[in-house]
Amino acid sequence: MAYEKRLRSQNLVHLLQNRESGYTNVGRQLGRMPLLAYERPFYKCITPCLTIDSITIPPVYLRKFTPDGSKLLAFSQDQRSLIIYSYRGLSCAAVGELIRQADVGSGECFSSQDSILKSTIFERLFATKEALSLCQGDYGLYYLHREFSVFLEEGRYVLLAAMTVLRGALPVDDYVRYPDLFDKLDAFSYVFFLVDLELGLVTDRLILPNDSIVIAHNHGISVFGSTVTIMSRLHQCVYVYWVNDGKFHEQETIGPRPRDFIEKATTNFDSLDATTVLPITHIKQRVLSFLYRQIDADSADTTEKLKEFYKNFEFIEHMIMERMQLVNKELILLRYEERPKDTDTMPMPPSPRRLYVFYTITGEEVIGVYPDYSIDLLQIILQFYDQMSNVRSLQTGDAPSLPLHFFLKQNFVDANESVPFVRHAALRFNPSVPVSSQSLSPSPYLRFNEFSYDDRYVSPLERPNPCCAEPIVFRDRSTQSIKFRLHATARRQISPLAPRELCAFIWHPFEPLVLSIQKCMNSYAYHVHLYNHSTVVEQSSA
Repeated sequence: MAYEKRLRSQNLVHLLQNRESGYTNVGRQLGRMPLLAYERPFYKCITPCLTIDSITIPPVYLRKFTPDGSKLLAFSQDQRSLIIYSYRGLSCAAVGELIRQADVGSGECFSSQDSILKSTIFERLFATKEALSLCQGDYGLYYLHREFSVFLEEGRYVLLAAMTVLRGALPVDDYVRYPDLFDKLDAFSYVFFLVDLELGLVTDRLILPNDSIVIAHNHGISVFGSTVTIMSRLHQCVYVYWVNDGKFHEQETIGPRPRDFIEKATTNFDSLDATTVLPITHIKQRVLSFLYRQIDADSADTTEKLKEFYKNFEFIEHMIMERMQLVNKELILLRYEERPKDTDTMPMPPSPRRLYVFYTITGEEVIGVYPDYSIDLLQIILQFYDQMSNVRSLQTGDAPSLPLHFFLKQNFVDANESVPFVRHAALRFNPSVPVSSQSLSPSPYLRFNEFSYDDRYVSPLERPNPCCAEPIVFRDRSTQSIKFRLHATARRQISPLAPRELCAFIWHPFEPLVLSIQKCMNSYAYHVHLYNHSTVVEQSSA
C-alpha cells in the first residue's frame, strides 16, 4: 500500500526514487517513455513561483529561446541586428547570490522599487554572445521582422526574415507564369538570412523580390527536417528549398503547373500576354479530379452529389491559397479560401468558405479534400495535432496541445456528425490548421493535461494575450492544488475605453523560467518568473 502511494506521490523525494527504480508514477510497471520523459513529473515540484517585477533589460526586442534552451535571441531596436544571449542558468552562482542579497523573502512577487536585483537580474541570467548586423550594405533598406524566427537542425541554425516596401507594377510575365496570381496585395521584397548560432555568422541569404509572404508568427513558412517551404500569397504557389551545410538549395515550385509541364507542353508561351485565359492550375485540377472520383456511380444519391460537385466548381476554380504547412517531408497541407469579392466592403465581412487539401510533393497527388465543416478533419486534428505542430523540446518531447483540443479529446473523440456540438466544433477548430511552424512553446508548464490555467491570458501559442486583472493561477489538474502564479497583471484599469494592454510570455523550453513582456501603446514592462526554493505558494486563489 505504501509502495502504491509512493508511485502516485508528487513528493520530490518519491519522484527521485521512482526515476531511479525505472518505474513511472502511474501503475506498477516499468516506464515505457523515453528516458528524458521521466523528468516531466518534477515540474509540479519545481515551478517558476517567484516573480521579479519590472526588471531592466538592454534596449532590444526579446524574441525566444533556442530549442536547447542555451541561448536567447533578440533584435536591436532599429530592427537591423540580431543579438544572441548565452543563458547562464538558474543554478548560476551569481544569480543565487543576487537573490539572497535582495532578501526576497517567501513572497510570490518581489516588487521593491530600490533593489539592485531588478537592474541586474537580466545580465546575471544572460551574457551577450554575439551581435550580428544583418541589414547593412546591399540590405540597408531592409528591416528584420520581429515576429519571425524558425530553427533548423535542432537549433544550430535560425532562419530570419527582413523585408522592405516595393514600388512599381508587377512584370507582365508573372501573370502568365502564375495564372492564379492574387494581385490585390501589397508587394514587398524579402531576404531570408540563415544564421549559424554556433559560429555566430550568416551562412546564406535567400532573396525573394516582388512577393507577398505572411511572415508574422511564421505563418507563411514551414519546415520539416531540412526541408523549408515558403508560401507566396501573391503568386499562389509554394517554394520548396532544402538546407544543407548552411546553404539553401532550390528544389521546385508547387502550384501553377505539374513538375514536367514544360517538357510536355507544345504551346508557344512567347505569344501569351496578360489577357490570355489560361487553363485551371495544377493543384485545383487535382482537387476537382479527386472530388469527382469520390462520387459513387452506383449510389442512390449520385445525382445529388453530382449537383453538389458542379455547384462548387466555380468556387474551387477561383479559390486562393491562404495557408500551408509541411506535415512531413512528403505531405503538405493547404488551406484554400474564397477569393475576396470587390463588393466585400463591410467592416466585418462573413467568414469565407474554406477547403483543406492534403497534397503529396513527390507524387503530385491530392490524397484528401475536406470542407470547413468536416468532422473527419476535426478527428485528424484531435488525433494528430501534436505531431502536426512539429515542435519538440529536446528534453520533454512534443509541445503541449491547445487547451480546447485537450477538452475535445476528452469528450468528443468518438462523437460523430449527429452531435450538433461536434459540427460546431469542426467549424470553429478546423481553421486551427495548417499549424504555423514552431508556433507552440514546448514548456512543460503549459501541458494542459498536467496543469490547469486560464487560456484566455496564457497558452502554448506564442501570441500576445490580453492582460489579466489578477495573477494567472496554475493548478495541478489531478489535485487542483495551486502550484504557482504568474504575476503579470494589468497596470491600468481594464475597461472598454482604456487602451488595450497585452502580455507576451517567453518560456524556457524546459527550465522553470519565464520572461513576460507587457505592452500598452508604446510603453513596455518586463518581468522574470523563476524558481526560488524559499517562495511559499499560497493555496488561496484570492
